[in-house]
Amino acid sequence: MSRMQAMATAADKMGVYDSDLDDLSAMLFADARPLAFDVAGRIIIPADMLHHAGITDSAVFVGRGNSFQIWAPAAFHAAQMRALENLRKSRPNLKISE
Repeated sequence: MSRMQAMATAADKMGVYDSDLDDLSAMLFADARPLAFDVAGRIIIPADMLHHAGITDSAVFVGRGNSFQIWAPAAFHAAQMRALENLRKSRPNLKISE
């Protein structure tokens, strides 16, 4: 099952009248689209997505467990610093095994 299918299945389990369902569906699926590949098999990121992300001449690929994100380097650095600050405050406990 693809990641998009898994998210759709999880969204289908929400109540039909759940007020969060509309917002969540709009965020997950409204702008989703398949990406094209060039002859070498690399993804082609549409111009509107590059513009939205502020990506111009370089990008960073950021691992997120089973997926990844593509960021403008300066924007990722700022987000990473905010995340680090949040983690220092909340000090979460990541359990690797039970």
